[in-house]
Amino acid sequence: MRRILLLANPLFESLNGSVLPRILRVFEQAGGKVEVLETGAERAAGGKAKRAVEQGVDAIIVAGGDGTVFDVLQGVAGSDIPLGILPFGTGNVLAQNLKIPKNPAEAARWLLAAKPRLVPLGRITCCTSEGKRSWFFAMAAGMGVHAAMMEVARRNQKDRTGRLAYFSAGARVLFSHPVQPFKLKITTVEGEVLERSASEMIAVRVAELNLWRPGASLDFPFLRLASVEGASRRRLAQASFQALFLGAGQRERRQTDRAAARYEDVLRVECAPIPGITYDVPIAVEADGEILGASCATIEMANVSVRLLSHPVPAA
Repeated sequence: MRRILLLANPLFESLNGSVLPRILRVFEQAGGKVEVLETGAERAAGGKAKRAVEQGVDAIIVAGGDGTVFDVLQGVAGSDIPLGILPFGTGNVLAQNLKIPKNPAEAARWLLAAKPRLVPLGRITCCTSEGKRSWFFAMAAGMGVHAAMMEVARRNQKDRTGRLAYFSAGARVLFSHPVQPFKLKITTVEGEVLERSASEMIAVRVAELNLWRPGASLDFPFLRLASVEGASRRRLAQASFQALFLGAGQRERRQTDRAAARYEDVLRVECAPIPGITYDVPIAVEADGEILGASCATIEMANVSVRLLSHPVPAA
């Protein structure tokens, strides 16, 4: 990697001013020429990444969390330019799945020894205040109570309070947020089309989502769908407990009638309001932890990939 663009979340620079020079030395000692840019205002990083792709840089490195990676992904997806991650965020789920060291300098050395890995991406199209818009995503996308939790966590200043904001938001949302059903239209990997209602759905692309092991993989050409039918707060709580502590969703575990959530491999999911129902609040929609819109979404495989810098991941 000779020409490297390092896109840094401003919070990374403000809290790690002494770390950034050490990271730059790691790349420069390996012969790299690094340009550092702040990601800028929300969603601006994708445009900066796209310009870097057009200018022919050898690699783009993101110093930030999953939200920053999501923004940069919009400008890198479908290109031949490798994308690397220096994890500095609240969740760092993508870095968790790639097994990137948490120490920034160690992560820089890890990236120098990494090779591009072609990773299929998902696409989400959802309703926004400006009409329907589409984004690529790498980890997960969904609609329902979990998205509302992410919205509350952001208001709780997750960038400064860390994962505590998620625990606080999760408790508040699970016990007080309206549980509202919506329509699902699912296309399975076998081509079967299924329709049902649910109050929670998330389509996953990663093997690990913090404590949850949903049975997905970055290498799969399909989505791992978890959905909770009906509109029962108790059922949602059961699904969360079973996922986090009982291994629900793992491929080696057979689904039973006691499972609060349903797990299946799909290519496409369409979510929409149920006609005749008056909703107390719009149902939030998210991708890779970013709130994108509300009330309707189509989530599918994108037939587009990204070249993530990675090492071979040992088999579990």
